[in-house]
Amino acid sequence: MPDAQDLVQRARGLGEALAAHPVVVAYFGAQHQARSDNSAQSVLRDYQQQLEHIQKLEAEQQPIEVADKHKLQALEQQMASSDALKRLMRAQADYVALMNQVNAAMEEPLARLRQGSPQS
Repeated sequence: MPDAQDLVQRARGLGEALAAHPVVVAYFGAQHQARSDNSAQSVLRDYQQQLEHIQKLEAEQQPIEVADKHKLQALEQQMASSDALKRLMRAQADYVALMNQVNAAMEEPLARLRQGSPQS
């Protein structure tokens, strides 16, 4: 049976393997590029502000003007046309898929244990 130190060491090894995986490298690279792109950051900021504005109106049960909806839609189109943001979204989808696979693999033996099944 592994002790806590052994588990930590294995976790560190998994972290090192993940940090070297091309999907992870691409994701963090795309994140850095998007953060460095002033235009992408501006669009993201404006989109977030507009989304929060609309959500506030909805929460207060206030009418949402057509202009507000159009502004949000225009910002979504600007985000979709940003190369940096497109790369980030693609890389993020790949990263999430990889991490879901890793989490599922770790969860499998724990699920068996929860169900009272013997470990394999």
